[in-house]
Amino acid sequence: MKVAAFGEVMLRLTPPEFLLLEQARSLRMEYTGTGVNIMSNLAHFEVDSYLVTTLPDNRIGDAARASLRQLGIKDSFIQQKHQHMGTYFAEMGYGMRPTQVTYQNRHSSSFGQTDDKDYDFTELLKTVDLVHICGISLSLTDETRRAAQALAKQAFEQGVKVCFDFNFRPSLNTEKNKVQLMKEQYETILPYCSIVFGSIRDLTDLLKLPVNEQLEKGQQERELIQRFIKHYDLELFAGTKRQQINMVKEMTGLLYTKTQVIESTPKQLNVLDRIGTGDAYAAGLLLGYCENWTLDETVEFATVNAAIAHTIQGDVPLTTKEQIRQIMENPTIDLIR
Repeated sequence: MKVAAFGEVMLRLTPPEFLLLEQARSLRMEYTGTGVNIMSNLAHFEVDSYLVTTLPDNRIGDAARASLRQLGIKDSFIQQKHQHMGTYFAEMGYGMRPTQVTYQNRHSSSFGQTDDKDYDFTELLKTVDLVHICGISLSLTDETRRAAQALAKQAFEQGVKVCFDFNFRPSLNTEKNKVQLMKEQYETILPYCSIVFGSIRDLTDLLKLPVNEQLEKGQQERELIQRFIKHYDLELFAGTKRQQINMVKEMTGLLYTKTQVIESTPKQLNVLDRIGTGDAYAAGLLLGYCENWTLDETVEFATVNAAIAHTIQGDVPLTTKEQIRQIMENPTIDLIR
């Protein structure tokens, strides 16, 4: 299968050595974003991967485009217009201090100013078999909302699978009545989707779906998610569960169908950089979907991929199928010669 992602490319600026911004005199630059992370990981898994986005028409856009090509992402559906790129500063956490992310310039970015009329979705959908759409595009601007909705509708009508990631960001939706607008946007795009990444909070807090309180607590989440799946006729709903036991952090992968719940074995987390690890889980799951793996194999691979992504500095998961398979089969090996 050939896969494309529609989403924003961002410039990540990170102080070195766990420094705070007040302490830093230099910053490390990386080009990233949900679509970048997932497509680059799929490219490393030897899947034909395309990004659909708008970069600035200047040297920053040129540098970003070159970086995406280095990651293995095909750039034939990337255009360059306008002058700005959304940025964020990532102050890396240590010990009890969490990582802090500060966004800049997202609404006025080149991606944020470009709507559906500027993209050649018709040619794109002749090329790929599956499109991933990040929910952040619904939160940014009227232009990105129109583009995301148009792409999902057109893909659905042409028989191209749509994968949608909720990725709801309260920090991008602080204006009065914005959450209600987002609820309507999500309800509009979901009927076109086959695969959805999200959480129980997306369903209860954003979509305002009620929990069946007559059920035992352990059954409420499953019933709600499967009700959601049936309502929108989804193939899969996927997410992760994080917990901490005696200071040990763990992640469990979850995958739901209309009739099944597949849960991975918990994976212990050693956190160097948490940003982008959810994208690694999505990439692992999409790989299994593209290659028709069993659901059990898919969720195990995706969860190990996400766990390993926690150990890689930067957003982009640079794992390979061989690396993840080796870790799954020989988890105690700590030196490869």
